[in-house]
Amino acid sequence: MVSSVCFLALLPLSLASPSEYWALATPAVRRARSLQGSEAARALGGRTLSKAESKMSKVWCGPGERYNGAAGAMWYANPYTAGCSKASMALTYVFDGKVHTAVEGDLIKMTCDNWQCPVPKVVDCYRDRSACAADEWCMVITHEKWGAWAMGKDGHTPNFDQCGQAYNEQIEAIEAQGNVNNATVDALKATRDAICGSSTVGVANGIQLHGMSEDNLWKPSHGRCVKYRLEGQSCIPTLATTGSFANAFVRRAPTETGHYPNGGTMERPLACGPNLVCTGPTFDVLPSTCVKARPRDVCYTGPWWDSSRCPRTSMRTPGMSRDWAIESLQTAFLLFPGEVASPMTCKYWTGSFSTFTQGVRNVTYNIFQALWPRHLVGEYPTLDQLYQHMWNQTDLDLAALKPEECAAGAEVDGRISKALAMVGSWSHRPNLLWSLIHFVMHNQPSPMSSQAVAASEALANHLSENFWCNDCRGFFTIGVLGTVGLPPKSSQGEEHARYWNLGHNIASEHVATTRGGHPWINPLEFAKAEGVENPFFVPYETSVEMWHVEK
Repeated sequence: MVSSVCFLALLPLSLASPSEYWALATPAVRRARSLQGSEAARALGGRTLSKAESKMSKVWCGPGERYNGAAGAMWYANPYTAGCSKASMALTYVFDGKVHTAVEGDLIKMTCDNWQCPVPKVVDCYRDRSACAADEWCMVITHEKWGAWAMGKDGHTPNFDQCGQAYNEQIEAIEAQGNVNNATVDALKATRDAICGSSTVGVANGIQLHGMSEDNLWKPSHGRCVKYRLEGQSCIPTLATTGSFANAFVRRAPTETGHYPNGGTMERPLACGPNLVCTGPTFDVLPSTCVKARPRDVCYTGPWWDSSRCPRTSMRTPGMSRDWAIESLQTAFLLFPGEVASPMTCKYWTGSFSTFTQGVRNVTYNIFQALWPRHLVGEYPTLDQLYQHMWNQTDLDLAALKPEECAAGAEVDGRISKALAMVGSWSHRPNLLWSLIHFVMHNQPSPMSSQAVAASEALANHLSENFWCNDCRGFFTIGVLGTVGLPPKSSQGEEHARYWNLGHNIASEHVATTRGGHPWINPLEFAKAEGVENPFFVPYETSVEMWHVEK
């Protein structure tokens, strides 16, 4: 039986991955999503499990690896169609009204944004200095501390002194004196409650303090044990960790040229092991590491997103059909930060906040209008046509509902909850967004119009601000924009196609369909060792073969 654990309750929620968004949906929306996912799973074709594989699984996780929508090492992990993972420990759990038992490695009907569930712990070697093995080093990430300031509910700062048990005991001691005016005691309690934003001892403005300290909540440095690089692998030059002026942790050495000229902390697992030295960026014949090329025409399954709709597994010719282009545009059209307002919620479609989501949809529409390859897929749909295309599928115009009508319908099984589940599912298919980006970029003329050049730049900023997943936005903002910058000002279409191919390769190195979960949980070596790693690097030439259409 899984033991109970204390956990931090933080409001408002800071969400990073898709299951956390679905957790905010109403039970009716979640039930509708489950039914839609089951129907989608039955519609997928491909090979079925062998008898030996079937015996290994005590629960149904789909008919095995399929070419359309469930490809790759984690075919069982699609949270929309299969909803499975592999047990990281022996456990007993309930699913569909039945009790199931599993040992480590079994397929289980449970998802948690990782190929293993529950997500395995990662020891913080910054605090536990003896955590790493002889062939490992402690990779420490340090950032400017945000701290508790304004991080509590409604922008309040949690108070770790007046909201805890110790201060409450002081109030109780005053009350126990017996000669204190009741009004004074009431005023003490009321003041404490006002400071803490709660009448519950141990809760400070939405933060549960039990078993926690401020250092644990907002620590600016934490470390993870990672393997030293071996001979022949890529690396970053490092400073000595031995001798009279030894550093406590592995740090970058300054280099004359390259990406890290100034030294600093090592935030990538690229330190050479004992008795090895890094040649550095100026050693031109061996400056980098070889990786597997990702094959063309496949969408990988992973534990975060729904990849069951995949243009490249359907199209046998380069590019996209108009139907796929419109479906992909429909997904892109719903770009908006999921932790602020997800399309599966009434807040996104109704009430005063819907003006903001509509504004972002309009910008998305304008961007792809400027990039749309009309010579390949016909005229760009009008806004009215795009909305009508959506409502024809949902059988309901969500934007026309009144807030109270939507809220009531979201709580019960029916048309509204089904419609919310459907549009929510569209927004969990980022492979359609990226497919559309590559399709339009690989088919730009040279020279591009000034509007198209501006739209390419706007799209990069738009993803940085509005991609559904905040974890993904962070990766894109830091890993792509922070590294290679915005798209070029050039009017040459190929330069824009190359930029978006490079940007997607950088982003894909981090994603759950490559690693099996979050990079902090699953370094690439671990994912490879466990057999869940998928290739992420698409050579530009392969991208051209998939998306460019000769006309």
